[in-house]
Amino acid sequence: MLKDLQEAAQQDQSERADVVVVGAGIAGLILSTSLAKSAVRTIVLESGTATQAPEPDPLNSVVQVGHSYRGAEYGRVRGLGGTSVRWGGAMLPFLPCDMEAHTAGWPIHWPITLDQLAPKFSELERLFRLPSGPFEVNNRGFTERADPAFILRSAKWPLFKRRNVTAALRQELGAHNPEIWLNAAVTDFRLDGNGRLAGVTAVSPSGAKLTIWAKFVIVAAGAIESTRLLLLLDSQYGNRIFQPDGQLGHYFYDHLSAPAATIRSTNRVALNETFGMQFTRSGMRDLRIEPSRELRSRLGLPGAFARVTALSNGDDAFAALRAVYLNRQSRSPFQLRHLIRLGRDLGWLMQAMQWRVVKRRLLAPRNSSFELTLVIEQFPHVANNISLALDRVDRYGMPLAKIAWRTDPQDSRTFRVLQSELIAYWNESRFSALGSLEPTPEHVFLERLQTDSDFFHPGGTTRMGRDVHSGVLDADLRTYRIDNLYVVSTSAFPSGGGANPTFMLMAIALRAAEHVARRVEAFNSALAQ
Repeated sequence: MLKDLQEAAQQDQSERADVVVVGAGIAGLILSTSLAKSAVRTIVLESGTATQAPEPDPLNSVVQVGHSYRGAEYGRVRGLGGTSVRWGGAMLPFLPCDMEAHTAGWPIHWPITLDQLAPKFSELERLFRLPSGPFEVNNRGFTERADPAFILRSAKWPLFKRRNVTAALRQELGAHNPEIWLNAAVTDFRLDGNGRLAGVTAVSPSGAKLTIWAKFVIVAAGAIESTRLLLLLDSQYGNRIFQPDGQLGHYFYDHLSAPAATIRSTNRVALNETFGMQFTRSGMRDLRIEPSRELRSRLGLPGAFARVTALSNGDDAFAALRAVYLNRQSRSPFQLRHLIRLGRDLGWLMQAMQWRVVKRRLLAPRNSSFELTLVIEQFPHVANNISLALDRVDRYGMPLAKIAWRTDPQDSRTFRVLQSELIAYWNESRFSALGSLEPTPEHVFLERLQTDSDFFHPGGTTRMGRDVHSGVLDADLRTYRIDNLYVVSTSAFPSGGGANPTFMLMAIALRAAEHVARRVEAFNSALAQ
């Protein structure tokens, strides 16, 4: 049930619920539909509208300190569906070692294991109509070594029309009907005498207010905004709740990416057939190269992955075709200019259709070059943090987020070592028959790591930990300091792992929904007695 606070007849109203969820993006919608399915009265508050504003959204404005973090404004989407209206769609779990004692020796702790989340993977595959089966690819067809330094895995990508989580959840949203308020930006928090969060107040651009009194509150507004909301809550109570522990807002990180090498293809068709996106009945698969646990442990390395990228000039038929599918994903109107661009190169379009049917592969852009892109896990340094910019406010008078972010010498060392190991692996594998690698000069990849990473997987700032001295949240994503407050976001991840985090976020959201539903049932039973 969609409601719009901007159009509310009353300027100041209130409702009661078992659970209020802040954010109607990927995590928020998965949480709310799962809770509603368990007969939990759930209300969702979303600051955006049913459609998404162009990037950058003014509500996502931040103050930056240190290196410029592009993901602060260009990796975030407000509105129904959140970032799922634009995300690439790669669905892949972490490796077990990503959630164990860190292979690089970093002082972090995951209080849950991959095995605890694995039962949710099949549920997500059904939701997005993905094929079941392993993510691992047999390495023996590519290398003769019995213990290769790298492993091969393949992410599962849903069809464009199902990448938008509102489309994937259409049936669940219709059947269980959680109440979703749009244009409802949370600005105020109400603690009761026992230190529980009794309610939250949201406001619309026109000034209408809605207060939700709830037994449990879940913040699922994306990593940066979820952190800002907890900082706002803390500031409204004199910074006495979270600030003394020194955890909230700190240890900010993202995945860092840069080209490890340029590929001088000797067999362009074979290179495209090997690393081009593979079409399946329900989506696509890719091929990525990841350092093995043994290599990571031996050299003290974090998680990472590499993939072959075909570089488009941005104004060709390939880019136009991608734009058409992205419009379908975001449910945006079809744009004539994309059709005109496709018409400029009908030859490539016809060949791409042939590849789609015969080879079941995505044809690379005409005259494209290829690079081996390396994506690494960033060290979660305590000095990288999100705080409140007290001299800058948003349209509701709330302080903007202030992001202090820099890369660390450990990140440079990680990239340098992995680049060398990756090139050695390529040269001794059968990939070498596809082309030779020209290493990216160090000054180039160092600059790219600092200024041009574009994966936008922020995390760490409300991280899980053993206790209040090592994290903001426990293993169930409940804040240590407020018993009925939860945060379901990648900000809860102590480290970034060696894969795109969205699949893991969805799994952890399903797990959190089950936990909260049990607590609601126990709470209501105790209340009835």
